[in-house]
Parts: sequence; structure tokens; C-alpha cells
Amino acid sequence: MNDFIQAQGTAFLAHLLRRLADELVQGAAEWYPTVGVNAPPRTLSTLVALDEHGPLGVTELAGRLRQSHPLVIVWIRELSRLSLVEQTDDPVDRRRTVVRLTAAGRREVVKARAALQVMAEASRGLLALAGSGTWDALWAMERGCRERPFVERLRAAAAKGEARASRKQAATAPRRRPAARAR
Repeated sequence: MNDFIQAQGTAFLAHLLRRLADELVQGAAEWYPTVGVNAPPRTLSTLVALDEHGPLGVTELAGRLRQSHPLVIVWIRELSRLSLVEQTDDPVDRRRTVVRLTAAGRREVVKARAALQVMAEASRGLLALAGSGTWDALWAMERGCRERPFVERLRAAAAKGEARASRKQAATAPRRRPAARAR
């Protein structure tokens, strides 16, 4: 049976990447508890960032992870519910929320780092299926979207398509012969 999305072509790149990401996250969600990791897979980058950079404001954390502020807030709520992080108001700027690891969060990071080594090994095997340059190619695409957002690329491709259609229309339009002059 053919894959419907694959048959649709590269316009569905985001769908393919999301499908792949969902598979990786689901696999991790099933496996992590077997090695003692309780944090949801998508939140591990938050724990590691807090471990490496100390308490951070939500905006700083979102910027460091290059994720949206609302998404990082969701992750912080999940980690707070598990008592892995705590949030406090910044004493200098009460509008700013500071997030820090709890003692349980620091213990979780130790287990998570060991699990992430296994995750890296399994991911290298998966990347090898696609060829040696796949990892670098994905990062090149991500960097390209930071340099020129995808919405700009969509607008440019649409304009290019419109220009091509106009040229094609002009090339196929019936040509009128000049009217014969009366003598």
C-alpha cells in the first residue's frame, strides 16, 4: 500500500517531520519509565537547560530552546506538576517568572542524561538509514529557516509561480496579426 502523504510530495514535508517526531517521542515515552525517567520526553531539553544554565526566566528558557513562549509554559507546568521544577517571581522584576530545578528535578536530570546517551545511540542508527549527511542537512534546513523564515520562502515561491504562469500565458496567447492597411 502506498503512503498517501509520500505520494503528495514535498509540500507535506512538515507532515512527514511531525510524523517522525511523534514516533520518536512516543517511543521515548514508552521507554523512559523503564529506565526511571518520569519527565515527558518533550520536556527533557528544559530540564537539561536548567541544569546547565541555572535558574532561568521563562522568556530566556524559550529563547535558549528556540521554542515558543506558550509551549515552554506548558512544559514548565508539566514539570511543576511532577515537582521537578519550581517557579518564583523575580524579586527585582515581578513580571518575570524564574524557573529552577527542585532536588527531585536534579535527580531526574541525572537519570535523563544516562537515558539521553542511549537515545543518541538509537538516533544515530536511525540517521544512518538516511545517509551520513542527514543530521547536518536537517540543521542546515533549520538554520535556513532562521535566516529566511519559511513564510518568506512561501511568498517567494508563490510569486515565482505567478510570474511563470504569466510568461506561459503570454507565450500561449493567440497573436493578433496587424490589420491590413487600406491603400
